[in-house]
Order: sequence, then C-alpha cells, then structure tokens
Amino acid sequence: MLLQAAVFSLGTVGALAHAVVKTPTPRKPGALSEELCGAAVSTVLNRDLAGPIENAVKVADADYNCNAYVCRGYQYEDNEASLHTYQAGDVVDFHIDLVAGHRPGYANVSVIDPANNVVLGSPLKTWEEWPINSTNPIQDDVDFNITIPESLASICTEGGKCAIQWYWYAIGGPQTYESCVDFVIGA
Repeated sequence: MLLQAAVFSLGTVGALAHAVVKTPTPRKPGALSEELCGAAVSTVLNRDLAGPIENAVKVADADYNCNAYVCRGYQYEDNEASLHTYQAGDVVDFHIDLVAGHRPGYANVSVIDPANNVVLGSPLKTWEEWPINSTNPIQDDVDFNITIPESLASICTEGGKCAIQWYWYAIGGPQTYESCVDFVIGA
C-alpha cells in the first residue's frame, strides 16, 4: 500500500497512461484548474496526465465548473510561464509519449481558441487512424511537425487566445486524449 501511495504522489502511474504531448511543453494542471474542475475531477486528471478524459468526467460532482474536453480543463493562467513564441511559418516539432496505444482511433492537431472552444482555421495535421500500429507505431505517429499558419498572425498575439491542441479519439473506448500548447505569434 505504501508503494502505491508513493507512485501516486509522484504522478507515475504508467499502467493507466495512454498518450500525452511531451514536446513542446504542454499545459499542466495547476491551482486554478483544480479550483474550476473540482477536487474529484482534478485528482483523476492529475493521477494520469496521459489518461482518457472520460475517466475524470465520470466522477464530476457539484464542484465541476470547467470543460475537461478543452485542454483537459487545464487553465492558461496556471501555465503562463510555458507560453511559446513562434513566427508565422515556423515549423514546430512535436513528440507524443504513447504509453499504451491499444485502442486506435483518429487524431488531429489544430489551433484552437481555448476560451471559446473553437478551432481556428483548418487542422494542421490529421490521422484517419492513430496510432496505425499500436505495438510499434510508425515514427510519424509520435514524432511529427506542424507549421504555424500565416492566417493566424493577427489573432494569436496575446497569451491565452490560442493553443495548439493535439487530439486523439480512441473509438473502441470511447476515450479522448488531448494536450494543449499555449503560444503567441510574435513580431
């Protein structure tokens, strides 16, 4: 029992993990996300940073006042120090930590307005089936890049207005996984 408590406190729950963005630095949980999402939802989300959002939503109680399906409920205000600055046309490398790909589905990378839960423009990358091979994914499943769109140069000028969202929907569960990378397009 002591070992389980130690593993839980370190956030290392590998058997439950599925997939999460590792590079660039994504949004992480913080005090505001815990306040808005409530302790029950936050505990589940924080226990497995790569776990499906549905596991957290099913324990939602009266304290749940966030949208866990937007950046896992993680708030920009908790992550201002991780704001990335890019230029239009920059190529951004991503690495996904695929811990368990036992339920294929589809995936995409889009720029979103997290405050309004709106996709800005077209997806930057899509996979009709992700991961293609769950036991040995092709490199493009876990290491890929996207290009920062010129069309968003006048929109993504202030922290919190735009986030690059990696989204995977595993059909067999169904299970939803996402990570958000906050960014601005600099001058």
